[in-house]
Amino acid sequence: WDHRDDNDYYTQPGLLFQLMTAEQQKALFSNTASAMGDAPEKIKLLHISNCMKADPAYGKGVSDALGIIPVS
Repeated sequence: WDHRDDNDYYTQPGLLFQLMTAEQQKALFSNTASAMGDAPEKIKLLHISNCMKADPAYGKGVSDALGIIPVS
């Protein structure tokens, strides 16, 4: 296996997110917001962007939990 041949970083986390119940998703959002704590907003926006690529609902949930409206 050559890691350079695999550049799909979003399908697996998106599928895992879709397997979660609504309650599990809410816990993920809350835990993510708590863990990011005082991280710079630039880092939070980057994480939201990555979550959006996995699943738009994932990105929205994280952005809502962080209280950040991502810039389009």
